[in-house]
Amino acid sequence: KYMAGSQMLRQLYFSAMDMEFHTSSDPWKTIMDRVAAEYTVLQPLPEDMFPCSFMHVWGGGYAAGYYSYKWAEVLAVDAFGAFEEAGLENRDKLAEIGK
Repeated sequence: KYMAGSQMLRQLYFSAMDMEFHTSSDPWKTIMDRVAAEYTVLQPLPEDMFPCSFMHVWGGGYAAGYYSYKWAEVLAVDAFGAFEEAGLENRDKLAEIGK
């Protein structure tokens, strides 16, 4: 998938920033810069104010839970793997897993 790695880093960046906002007493800009250094290819511009409008975190009910996007993907891949192991063409085994 084209740019999959970049998309993954973006979600990890948002997730890590969210967790830091809710566990650190550092100013938001310090948190953003620290997390960006670990998860972004290009560092945010000095005038970047993205966290101030990150509504998933502040007003969308995801407070310290943004990581759940990535966690849901992990669970989905894991569940699908169980069906693959049974054989996607084997209806009897698939039905057994689905019970």
